Amino acid sequence: MSHSDISNAGVAALLYETAELLELSSENQFRIRAYQKAARIIDGLGKNAAAMSREELLAVNGIGKGIAAHISAIKETGAFPELEELRKKFPPGLREMLKVEGIGAKRARLLYEKLGVDSPAKLRAAARSGEIEKIEGLGEKLQENILAGSACLPAGRERVHGAPARMLYWPALKLAGELIKELSLLGFERAAYAGSLRRGRETVGDIDLLAAGRPDGSATGRFAKLEQVERVLALGPAKASVRLKAGIQCDFRIVPGGVYGAALNYFTGSKEHNIVLRELARKKGLSLSEYGLCRLSDAEQKYPLAAKTEQEIYEALGLQFIPPELREGAGEVELASKKLVPELVTLADIKGDAHNHTDFSDGQNSMEEMVRAAAECGFSWYFAGDHSKPLGVVHGLDFKEYSSTRDELSALASRFPALKLGRSIEMEILKDGSFGFTDKEAAGTELVIGAVHSSFKLAETAMTERMLKAMQNPYLDAVAHPSGRLIGRRDPAGALDYPRLFQAAARTGTAFEINGQPDRQDLTDLTARMAGEAGVKILLSTDAHSAGQLAYMSIAVTVARRAGLTRKDILNSLSYGDFCEWIRERRSRALKGSR
Repeated sequence: MSHSDISNAGVAALLYETAELLELSSENQFRIRAYQKAARIIDGLGKNAAAMSREELLAVNGIGKGIAAHISAIKETGAFPELEELRKKFPPGLREMLKVEGIGAKRARLLYEKLGVDSPAKLRAAARSGEIEKIEGLGEKLQENILAGSACLPAGRERVHGAPARMLYWPALKLAGELIKELSLLGFERAAYAGSLRRGRETVGDIDLLAAGRPDGSATGRFAKLEQVERVLALGPAKASVRLKAGIQCDFRIVPGGVYGAALNYFTGSKEHNIVLRELARKKGLSLSEYGLCRLSDAEQKYPLAAKTEQEIYEALGLQFIPPELREGAGEVELASKKLVPELVTLADIKGDAHNHTDFSDGQNSMEEMVRAAAECGFSWYFAGDHSKPLGVVHGLDFKEYSSTRDELSALASRFPALKLGRSIEMEILKDGSFGFTDKEAAGTELVIGAVHSSFKLAETAMTERMLKAMQNPYLDAVAHPSGRLIGRRDPAGALDYPRLFQAAARTGTAFEINGQPDRQDLTDLTARMAGEAGVKILLSTDAHSAGQLAYMSIAVTVARRAGLTRKDILNSLSYGDFCEWIRERRSRALKGSR
């Protein structure tokens, strides 16, 4: 059986799985990082890696002969020999244990060797019995953390061949887009994805598709035979439930065109949002369902007052339209009743990107290639970025190197006259909150975006103080991905005191980033909302490590919309001149405040 249609996300998942198993095997860190880097590169490729020739793969910066051979094997068998051998060494549940706070690869292997613990369920049992604290080097505190942290893991639910229990928003969005195109080829003029994907949740458990048409059974039958489908779970004239090859369930429904809006609203959810809408409808003597908004006296729902569009349903309920990203039952209906739903930021509002990477550090593409891609994205300004020197896992830049690369950027300006260019640096925030650049060097940078990439296990107070110390530096313009989490692979760093951080940021004028990388999305929608309410400016970023990843700006926009942010909250909505003026003004105020 050929696996040549495996997605980039699927290939990346296998490489990430290999990296985790190598960690469990106590392998060389450079080898582990090589797999992690290759996974990230492949996930961001604009072309399907499995469809690329060996020569094309080797031409990609960061993919060597070994990874190219692995991809070739994946196309044939769905895995590769090294991964299959590693899988034999450890039970699948051992990787699930790595999600528990305090359990790294070394501790997971120790628990496996000493107590035979090879799953979250056995981990909980060992913690309850008190066996863990008896092992030298572990102790009672870890045992308490295990009981707290493992409680959120679903018992018995394990990843199969590297696929996560839930799919990240970005690959799910791309997959849904592919399926919508297939539906258009099947003759559906109106089709959309619904559910948590339409609401922009950071991960989704399944994909809901909806189309307007006649439920005669022929369309669902053809849908069930699409190339993306692995097996059929249920099939009827109006609905098909299938398991996709990407490892996620998809439910496809066909509804009459006259109730399409009501069905789209209902299946978008959330459950909590729908409950509030139904309660409001009842108070008005109405009933609301996937068949429309009807009078309570219309028991058979034959004469809906509103059903064709979502807009008319909200209007009939006396509400302002509520964007899907806000439909979480968190007070949005009350806001809509008072016509106070904000005009959320859109991708069209975004004029540039400031946090990204070229091949001067760990990016895949050259500065020229990144600038060209930024111009093709329609940005009006672009700050080319890279890591600073202290970050050991990549080739970071010292100040001299940073300065010299600005010459290359300046030379590109004449070739891209419609694009205003600047040079940013992702400055490593060291354990004590200091920078790798001196203050004089930092003053000579155009934009500093500070980030933590090490010492993630600091206690809450220490990690918060580290960030606060960094914000005292007048040249720290923005803070990137503050929690350091990688969804499904690394928990957030400590428990940051966000109210203190945002209070300090409002005082210093420091912006906070919403990072558009699919596995970061950090700030989250919740912390971004807190930041906005505290008066902190937000910088949306792609953190792109390849030209194709500049598309991740749409993810950052989605998180911002879920946070209820408007274009006035977002620095990327400023013109180049206004953005540069913001940097100058905030640094001037910060310098005065530090005296």
